[in-house]
Amino acid sequence: MQSEMQSQVKVLKESVARKIAAGEVIDRPNSIVRELMDNAIDAGSTRLDLTLEGGGIDRIRLVDNGRGMSRDDLTLCCMPHATSKIETEDDLMTIKSLGFRGEALSSIAASSRLEIISTRNDETSKLSIQDGRLTDPVPWRGDRGTIVDARDLFYSIPARRKFLKRPASEGTLCRKTFLEKALPFPEIHFQLINNGKIRDVLPPSSLKERVVAAYGDACPAGMMEERKTFMDGAEITIVAARPEWNRNDRRYMQVFANNRRIDEYAFVQAMQYGYDEILPGGVFPLCFAFLQVDPALVDFNIHPAKREARFRNKGALHHELVSLIKDFLREFSHTFPGMTLPDAEPQELGMGFEPRQSGSAAAAGPAAAKERINWQPPSGGQFPGGNNSSGRRQSGHQSYPATPEAQTRRFTELVKETPPLRSHLHPDNGTAPMAPPQEAISGSIRYMGQIMGVFLLAEIEDALYILDQHAAHEKLLYNRYRSEIPARQDLLIPFEFEAGEEEIRFMEAHRKLFEDLGIAFGPGTEEGIWEITALPRAALSMEEDIVDFLRCRKGSPAELQKELYATMSCRNAIKEGDSIDPGAALKLLKGALALENPRCPHGRIMWFRLSRDELYGLVGRLV
Repeated sequence: MQSEMQSQVKVLKESVARKIAAGEVIDRPNSIVRELMDNAIDAGSTRLDLTLEGGGIDRIRLVDNGRGMSRDDLTLCCMPHATSKIETEDDLMTIKSLGFRGEALSSIAASSRLEIISTRNDETSKLSIQDGRLTDPVPWRGDRGTIVDARDLFYSIPARRKFLKRPASEGTLCRKTFLEKALPFPEIHFQLINNGKIRDVLPPSSLKERVVAAYGDACPAGMMEERKTFMDGAEITIVAARPEWNRNDRRYMQVFANNRRIDEYAFVQAMQYGYDEILPGGVFPLCFAFLQVDPALVDFNIHPAKREARFRNKGALHHELVSLIKDFLREFSHTFPGMTLPDAEPQELGMGFEPRQSGSAAAAGPAAAKERINWQPPSGGQFPGGNNSSGRRQSGHQSYPATPEAQTRRFTELVKETPPLRSHLHPDNGTAPMAPPQEAISGSIRYMGQIMGVFLLAEIEDALYILDQHAAHEKLLYNRYRSEIPARQDLLIPFEFEAGEEEIRFMEAHRKLFEDLGIAFGPGTEEGIWEITALPRAALSMEEDIVDFLRCRKGSPAELQKELYATMSCRNAIKEGDSIDPGAALKLLKGALALENPRCPHGRIMWFRLSRDELYGLVGRLV
């Protein structure tokens, strides 16, 4: 009876409690690298040398030339929650240092055999900690700065040690952390030695040069550019690749806030928005964003790794980052030199064509070859331009069956004048149209014919232009859909489809957006069956696509809006194999070449240019 009354709650021994707490901060070798580099940078170091052995499991040694610690500070630094960086709760609201929690050295000491040698004011001391036992600092010899040496990670916690990866994998993670810490500090010299061999040397440089030095061939100097902008309470710098240099993964889309690498989807999304209409589907940019934000506007005190942050001005930062990237890309909006055109659409695009009856291209007649159009670009007014929306991409070159009547309707729809974009800015966008470039091409366009049922050829001022008819028509339709309020058509017979609980919640949450886009829907007569009762007139033959659109269950309003318009324009545009008459071809060329961004909504290039010199060179002819 007495034993049943005894207390079952026990206070943990200090050594056990410290090991549990250490697991929150130190979970693998790269955590030690992160914490030690933070401390060294906060100490004002101008050089850091990191040594790894056995992937950091056997040994991690960091040497810096910072301010160092006195003997008394050396004794205190390994105590839990001991720090020189903050004192009061108010300090948490204005943190400027990388570290501030006071947990790093205490956690490292609880997880490894730790030795620290530090010099302050020409006085050097050495501190050793093993099995949680701290020895008194002893006089030592050394240069300015601090040496931290951590060996045998998790030697006293076998359960944790067995979950570590192979040394090579842990070493890769340590190097990744090393580079992420080095990137925002180009003024500091960093060196990494792995298993006795020098792996990375990053001398002081510019921010762009630091990115190039860190990632080598992946980020060649000739393809990377640095740009900066300022806003209230923040400064944003990007080191980004030119659009022709890209990857099929997001590895080099990185965000840093106040010199910390953070995982913040909103800013990665901003990068994608910025490159959205430049890169094709499945392709991603190389872009490093460095945000310097007023400490009062951001909170990093969420997790010991400090990979998460809360921003009070996230929306403004997102918008400014998108604008900075778009401004940068505008410099490269024309891939080929000598072709700078205003961001405009033609006032009239009355087009007529016949579907191809065979696999061969319909040849243009002699009269077509002689026909010319004299074109002076518009000198004023606002025209539809780029946007900040983003969406899932689809293939822009598939053929979809269509009747001649439907095809004619697609072209005659473009006869309408496109209203100014400024009067139809999307509320979630709020971005003014791109400013027209300073220079514009003028002169005659000589249409030379259609080849392969896909490409239109034209001669302009001693240069050959080759245009993808589907991509060009698709982009013109897309810009028109974006610029006008969609006309809605009620369906005589509603289109039925099945919807699950999550899909229904998504549709209901975005009902207002769908209605604004011209789509009306509601529950049907049977459980789980829903009906589409109205569609945009340009999407009357796209019921299945609209159902997929309603049920996609992801995406912001801007992404959903773009996806719908991109799908509509792709379905309604002229297809591969469709013949086009010379007059329609001239108008399509005129409209496409007047666009600032020569890419379709999915990011594919619409046209390219071969100069007289380039053509001569291809056949070895002297200019």
